[in-house]
Amino acid sequence: MAFGDIGGPVTELIVTCRTPSTGTVAVKRGDALVLTGNYTIDHAAAAGAVVVGQALVDCDRNSAAIPVRVRGVCEFAYTGTAPTVGGAVGIVASATAGKVAVPATGSGRGLVLKVDTTAATAQVLL
Repeated sequence: MAFGDIGGPVTELIVTCRTPSTGTVAVKRGDALVLTGNYTIDHAAAAGAVVVGQALVDCDRNSAAIPVRVRGVCEFAYTGTAPTVGGAVGIVASATAGKVAVPATGSGRGLVLKVDTTAATAQVLL
């Protein structure tokens, strides 16, 4: 897979996870996801939660199997301050479902490769 402005090979790891068995499910392709149980993911999370990966499909059903990119380049929408390219800060889950944010303290996950402040997106190598 080629990605970014320059391209090149990117290795990905896709894991099949499931949506929660109860409650409302509104996962959208590209959403940042967090683990909520054994191979169970959700896009809604507490601010600062660890981002495990990115949804590769839309899903609105309970207990549905969906593919999740857990390694590779992911383009996430962010809220708040724009992430910084490079460094060791990374990203964490935002209080806004499916989006990421800069960690309030400490470091998050991944390496930020590119930020588009106009679109409020960041490309992150997980």
